[in-house]
Amino acid sequence: MPYERYRQAVDYLQRRLWHELPIVPVERALQGRISTLLAHFGDPHLQFPVVHVAGSAGKGSTSAIVASILRAARLRTGLYTSPHLQTFIERIDVDSELIAPDEFAETVLGLDQLVRKMHLDVLDGTGFGRPSLVEVAFAAGMKHFADRSCAAAVVEAGLGGRTDYSNVFDEKAATAITTIDYEHRERLGWSLTSIAREKAALIRGGETVVAGAMAREPLSVIESRCAETGATLWRLGREIRVRIDEADDCGSVISVRTPLAAVDHARLSLAGAHQARNAALAVAATAAFADATGASIGETQLRDGLASAWISGRLEEVQASPRVVLDSAHNPIESHALADALRRHWLHGAERLHLVIGVLADKDQPAMVRSLAPVADRVIVTQPPLGERIGEVDRMLRLFGRQLGEHAVAFEPSPDRALDAALADAAADDVVCVTGSMFLVGALRERWVPEERILARRTARRP
Repeated sequence: MPYERYRQAVDYLQRRLWHELPIVPVERALQGRISTLLAHFGDPHLQFPVVHVAGSAGKGSTSAIVASILRAARLRTGLYTSPHLQTFIERIDVDSELIAPDEFAETVLGLDQLVRKMHLDVLDGTGFGRPSLVEVAFAAGMKHFADRSCAAAVVEAGLGGRTDYSNVFDEKAATAITTIDYEHRERLGWSLTSIAREKAALIRGGETVVAGAMAREPLSVIESRCAETGATLWRLGREIRVRIDEADDCGSVISVRTPLAAVDHARLSLAGAHQARNAALAVAATAAFADATGASIGETQLRDGLASAWISGRLEEVQASPRVVLDSAHNPIESHALADALRRHWLHGAERLHLVIGVLADKDQPAMVRSLAPVADRVIVTQPPLGERIGEVDRMLRLFGRQLGEHAVAFEPSPDRALDAALADAAADDVVCVTGSMFLVGALRERWVPEERILARRTARRP
């Protein structure tokens, strides 16, 4: 079997380490487990300057743009993102090349003895418990970046901030918090203030913090945290300004102003007004990185990085007739941005939009439907391939049915058959959009970019 050792490692992660064991209090377990893993590798996360990116939406795209600019400045750059769309090695990237499947496998499987010891230690009351899948993958990423002698790393936070596995950097060149909205309330809290406190805990002090557009309440929390720690704060709409000069379905031309860098009429390769805002935060974060590290990042590097930025599954058009767009929007902010981009750049009056959507149970389904229903002509609700978190299908059908009429809404549990049905009903100039869950987008992207190709080419880009 091709990539047999890699398949063994993936099976090990998914079967043995999918969930953390809540034996030890979360904060203590976080520091203990991830510190144990990183110490086993010689604390690789301390060997390069870091841009840390968190937020309720846009953190993956912002991370990708930051990394693209740093690469354009000829800095060997590690990019850690989570979760992946199709296969684990997508999480770990150095200069646009994913970690080799065999290297990933050896790193993960080589930890088994340590993992067993960590589990036994907690049973006798002396340890922190068995690490989770995300902690092992993160440690493997930091090791790879150190092994490749990276001059910079861009790290996308996982869930929240205070108790996130990525909250291990005592010093950072910059921290970006893209947005703050209601998410993972059972872990982060039930108010915007509590969620903001969790994310703001990533701010250690000494670094520059760039903050995106958000409500006054969470922004006040970030401002207070920066004042407490001595961090410098740049806010979108104040210290950071962005203007969209031109826009189409391939991206936009933007002008950005920050306290330390500016660029005019630069081409951004990612479509949507929300990506222009993400790009402005990325320009600010890389300017802060240059200020903290002495790296040379000028207007040429900013232009080149913005023009070459890329991320899979975000307004990604994978087929021309009918046009098929994949977008991993899985919360209200992202669904609103998707609807706005589709309306502006894909739907010009004659085309019909066929929506294939599957949403997990812990998401705000009514708010997502309110954004997407006005641009849809037909909706096929399906189930993301993640059994225990599948959303309430009947509720989604009712919500879309009230907006569009029951005749325009259908249910197909199989994602592949749902996509087939949408393609069969679509005219040549119609648009089919797959959205609602990263798991759903990843599963259906396989049709155009098979996992085997990603593993062989070590890139998730389409040929």
